[in-house]
Amino acid sequence: MIDNRLEYQRMYEVERSLWWYQVLHGKVLDRIKKHFGAENYNLKILDAACGTGGLLSFLRDAGYADLTGFDYSQHAIDFSQERNLNVGFGDLKKVEAFQPSEKFDIISCNDALYFLSDEEIIQALTAFKNKLNKNGLIIINIHAFEAFSGTHDLAVGSFRRFKLDQFMHYAKAAGLNIQHNTYWPFALSLPILAVRQWQNYQIRRHKIDTEHLDSDVKFPGEIVNSILKGITKTEQFLIPKAPFGSSLFMVLTSKD
Repeated sequence: MIDNRLEYQRMYEVERSLWWYQVLHGKVLDRIKKHFGAENYNLKILDAACGTGGLLSFLRDAGYADLTGFDYSQHAIDFSQERNLNVGFGDLKKVEAFQPSEKFDIISCNDALYFLSDEEIIQALTAFKNKLNKNGLIIINIHAFEAFSGTHDLAVGSFRRFKLDQFMHYAKAAGLNIQHNTYWPFALSLPILAVRQWQNYQIRRHKIDTEHLDSDVKFPGEIVNSILKGITKTEQFLIPKAPFGSSLFMVLTSKD
């Protein structure tokens, strides 16, 4: 996806309105407020591999001002800067090289670590830990379960999905604790799974052109979007730690 400007444009256009992003960004904000307090806005926040800046923009609207991001793609940086965000070039394989003298209270990294090998993920998590202030948080969302792989993964260049036990290993190796984790969306997992499995069946039958694929980043219309958002937000309260879903959401803290 790094060189696919059209996908970044799609993200930029719907990142503030699409139910999936709204729920994810709400999860991040909820964890920040639970850890640091609802009225503590004097926090230094880094969004690593920030894409088009949707999360940073959301947090700015929520009252946070000390916001920084980096991304490897110039397309992502351009769109982020259109939002007047403090975003520059950075590489998840060389996190320590980004503003080496700076430390942060919160480091988020959503749906990006799948580009890395196991060793590189451990290196990135270790670098995140070294960039944390005392009592800081690392917040990560990542593609989960290979069964959910489909045309979206091919479109964005994702070649792997994860389970919690893998991140338990990564976290331990990096000197981190997984303070909170949940798969999501649980209530919508069966419909998502059915769609993805049908896509894979179509791919195997050569009914889908894998050279010209679009991601699932599309606005489904106000009514459907509101329903999907409502289902997923309700799920958060009823099942705070779900056992299954197409994404894995985690909050990590340093063992030190």
